Amino acid sequence: MSAGRLIPRDSPEYAWVSSVVRSVERLTGRPSRWNGDLYEDTRPNAAGSALDGGGMTVNTAKVLAAAGKAYGAGRPLTEDELIEARDAVLTVVHEAKHLTHALGDESAPGATPVYAPDALALEEGLTENWAHEQVDAVIQDIGMDQYQPGLLTTESINSYPAYTATVDELVRGTANVTGLSQSQVLETLDGADRTQRLAAIADLAIDQRMADVLPAQDRDAVRTQLINAMRPHLATVGTLQSSEVHSDVSKSIGGHQAAQLAVTALSTTVADLENKYRDAALAQAQPAADVEHLRKFLGSGLPGESYRAGRDNAVPDNVRQLPQRRDQSQARE
Repeated sequence: MSAGRLIPRDSPEYAWVSSVVRSVERLTGRPSRWNGDLYEDTRPNAAGSALDGGGMTVNTAKVLAAAGKAYGAGRPLTEDELIEARDAVLTVVHEAKHLTHALGDESAPGATPVYAPDALALEEGLTENWAHEQVDAVIQDIGMDQYQPGLLTTESINSYPAYTATVDELVRGTANVTGLSQSQVLETLDGADRTQRLAAIADLAIDQRMADVLPAQDRDAVRTQLINAMRPHLATVGTLQSSEVHSDVSKSIGGHQAAQLAVTALSTTVADLENKYRDAALAQAQPAADVEHLRKFLGSGLPGESYRAGRDNAVPDNVRQLPQRRDQSQARE
């Protein structure tokens, strides 16, 4: 259990965390699931976490004390202190961003378990990327830069290089497969429930590549096939991220490669299914097309002035009727 004692709500530490959570709400335009409970994180190597029930944990020494120094030092922080303070903000921004994401229903069609390795890779990658993109905005929004202007020009520490690289490549590759922009793909992924991220990718591919020929009753099965094509490749990223042997650069490269494999599997499966359904639709439409061609050849077209549809078996006056044949009921091959 990572949650230790509750941090008092009337403490300055609590007020600071609350200000970051509200800033994240404003920047995302989404309500937070934070229930107001803030706990000390008791794990020695953890900075913080977002709890499924809506609570949050933070490390008092690595996060709260580092952030507090930015306000109370009475002097410009050293380079190392600035890095620690900025990372403290990143930690709370990261956990607050988690709390703007819905967990989702694991029993719904297309769902993957919230803590399955592939689902976790996408959640952590999306959240860490967003935190790094928006940390400066949060620092300015809560006025922290007024105490330590150097926070805005300080190095940021990426806690999840494998996960962030995976998300970057998956977004890029999905955009290529679907023909959408990367921002459209990213917005769709970030807005989806955590259990539905891969289903969201599959739905984008379906909607952009084969929605016009895919029977509605086949959609769930096709979505599942596309999800299953991606999952094995993305599931390997968690082991890479947690490795103590690989460097951050190696983890980033590995994350890109895993996502590339997932995108290749998605692209190949989409192409195969699209061809299948387009061929089926073409075959189904062909007899109707042949009849229409024959009607035009015979001059039957739409009813003209020389006849009206109200007449039974009406035909144009200038068309000679074929004689009735005994084998007329047999289909032409």
